[in-house]
Amino acid sequence: MSRMDFCTMLAYDFMLKEVKKPKHDNVIVSPVSITLVLNMVAAGLKGSTLEYVLGLFGSEDINEINSKSLEIMSLAADVGSTNNGDDGRPVLAMVNGAWADQCFPFKPLYEENILKGIFDCEAKTVDFATQAEKVRVEFNAWAEAVSRGLIKDFFRPGSPSSDTTLPLANGLYFKGIWKHNYRFMVERTERRDFYLLNGRTISVPFMTSSNMYWGGSFDGFKVLQIEYENGKCRQQFYMSFFLPDERDGLQNLLEKLIISKPETYYFNLAPVKLDEFWIPKFKLSYEFGVSEAMEAMGTPLFIANNPADFSEMIHNPEGDPFSQAEILHKACIEIDEKGTEAAALTTAIFTPTSPCFPKLETLSFVVDHPFVFILREARSGLVLFTGVVLDPSQSN
Repeated sequence: MSRMDFCTMLAYDFMLKEVKKPKHDNVIVSPVSITLVLNMVAAGLKGSTLEYVLGLFGSEDINEINSKSLEIMSLAADVGSTNNGDDGRPVLAMVNGAWADQCFPFKPLYEENILKGIFDCEAKTVDFATQAEKVRVEFNAWAEAVSRGLIKDFFRPGSPSSDTTLPLANGLYFKGIWKHNYRFMVERTERRDFYLLNGRTISVPFMTSSNMYWGGSFDGFKVLQIEYENGKCRQQFYMSFFLPDERDGLQNLLEKLIISKPETYYFNLAPVKLDEFWIPKFKLSYEFGVSEAMEAMGTPLFIANNPADFSEMIHNPEGDPFSQAEILHKACIEIDEKGTEAAALTTAIFTPTSPCFPKLETLSFVVDHPFVFILREARSGLVLFTGVVLDPSQSN
C-alpha cells in the first residue's frame, strides 16, 4: 500500500476498534496531519530502521516519501491560508514545527534540506532539562495559533518532560463553505430524532435542502457528496457521508471501507434526486495516541532501536537509544448550515531510554443514525479528515 493509504487505513482501523467498545464516542482523525509528522521522522532515518519504515509504508526509498511530502505542502500553498474563508475561497493551512533539545541538536543537512526545504519548518533548539514548562507553554501557544483557536492546551502539565529529546509537530487547519447550490437555510433547520447504537433516541438539529446532490446506493450503505466553494482555486474539496442502511450497521460499513477503500465509491456517484434529505449539525473533537493505534494494528513505528539509525536527524554524542516515539493526535470539526471548520495537531515526541456514472435514481438520505464522514481534496485524493459520528449531540 502507498504511504497515504497506510495513514488512512490506520484511521479506519482505529475507528472500527473504537466503535466495537462498549462505550461509544465520536471520533475524528486527520490522516494528512499524521502523514506529515511520520514523514518528518522517516526523512531522518537510515539503516534497518529506515528499511522497516519504508516497508511499512510501501515506499521504495526516502525520495518517494520526500516527494509525497512536497506534494502535500504544495497543496496547502496553492489553496492559501491568508484569507478567512468568508469570501468563498477555502482556507487550508499546514504548519510544521520542530524542537530539539540542546544536547541533541539537529544535523545541519536535516534541518536545512528536510525541515526547512520540504516542510517549511523552523527548527528551534531548547533546553528541556530546565525549561520544559516554558517549552510546553510556547508549544501550546503555537498549536492554538496554527489551529486558529480550535485546539488549546494540547500538552498538559508534565508533558513534554525534562528528559524529552525531540518533538516534531504538524498543525492543520481547514475552512470551507458549501457551494452555493448546496447551502442550507438556517430557517429550515429543525430538531429530529437520531438513533444511537445503544438503542436510545436523542433529539438534535438537522439541516435540509431541496437541491440535487451527487450520491449512490451500494451494498449495505449509501453515499452522499457535498462540494465546497473553491473560489477559482484549482483544488476542489468535498465532504462525503457514508450512511449504513441499518441503524446498527456502522461496524459492517467500516469493515467494508477497510477492505475496499472509500475512494472506489467516489467514481460511482451520480446526480440523484433526494425525496427526503436530513443531515445533523455536529461539532466534535477527539484525541488519541497514534503510536498505540499502530501497535494495536500490528504495525509499530519501529521494531529496532539502533541509535545510529537516527544519526541523519540529530547529533547523539552518547549514542543513547530512544524509547518508542510517543505520537499524539488531536482533531476537531464543526459542520453547520454555512460549511465546515476543522483543525488537527499531531506531534511525535522522542525520549532517550536513559535520559464513471449510473442511471439517475431517487434516493432518500436521512442521516438519523451513526455514520462516517470523509473530507478530501479531489485532485490529489488526500483525506484531510475522516471520522464517525455516533452521537451528534456530543462535543467530546
